[in-house]
Amino acid sequence: NSRKTLGGCMSKLASVLIVDDNPRCLEFMTLAFSAQGGVEVTGEMKPILALDRIRSEKPDLVVLDVKMPDLDGFGVLSLLRGEGNPVPVVMCSGSALQKDIDRAYAGGCSGYVEKPTTLEDYRAMAGTIVDYWSRGELPRH
Repeated sequence: NSRKTLGGCMSKLASVLIVDDNPRCLEFMTLAFSAQGGVEVTGEMKPILALDRIRSEKPDLVVLDVKMPDLDGFGVLSLLRGEGNPVPVVMCSGSALQKDIDRAYAGGCSGYVEKPTTLEDYRAMAGTIVDYWSRGELPRH
């Protein structure tokens, strides 16, 4: 696999899979990442289906809601890391509690952001994630 994770980073973020059971949040997140230009954005509302899609579609980045029914974001992350899947995951949550943040990083996430409340804030968050990704590019000689 020629993709590199956030530690070694790709220069261009090409594909993002957003996993959120809330249709409004999914729509805003999709619009926000699409507005960055050049990023293929797809969404999934069901965590179990998201796991299958991550395995088959191999997105560059997964933005994962924490609180979902059946299987929460921590469970999805745990399953991915348990099978050795290195896909970069940014956890997105309404909770800014330090214990949730610590749990996410301990589980192997690449980033943790508090869930925005307005479309403008979603766009700002998506822009920050895309900027973070591109700044991680290593010089090529």
